[in-house]
Amino acid sequence: MILPPEVRRAQGDAAEERACRHLDRSGFTIVERNFRTKGGEIDIVARKGDVLVFVEVRSLEVPDFGTPEESVTPAKRRRIVGAARQYLSKVPPSSWREARFDVIAIEGSGDAAVLRHYQAAFDAKGKIL
Repeated sequence: MILPPEVRRAQGDAAEERACRHLDRSGFTIVERNFRTKGGEIDIVARKGDVLVFVEVRSLEVPDFGTPEESVTPAKRRRIVGAARQYLSKVPPSSWREARFDVIAIEGSGDAAVLRHYQAAFDAKGKIL
């Protein structure tokens, strides 16, 4: 079933909000949401200590075509890495010691939804770890 863009956007916003609550409860500080560049977007930039975390949020209500995390393709990872490089060029190097790429996958909807947080899911070359 193909949903209208405004419905997909609302679902994506709800998934990102849930991911932010999860990160907050896990001790992260949300630095920025929906950082956009010409070549890509980072859903959430978070910080824990001096580690910057670039978080891709993927959600599926009905897993007809695999899991949400499987939809983070090599091309998508390259776009996220490119956007992260642009983000890092705008912040002082002394403000962070380490950066990593996480994926938060949300499957299902409402109270029955399952959230999986993959820390350091891929590296700066887009390789799955």
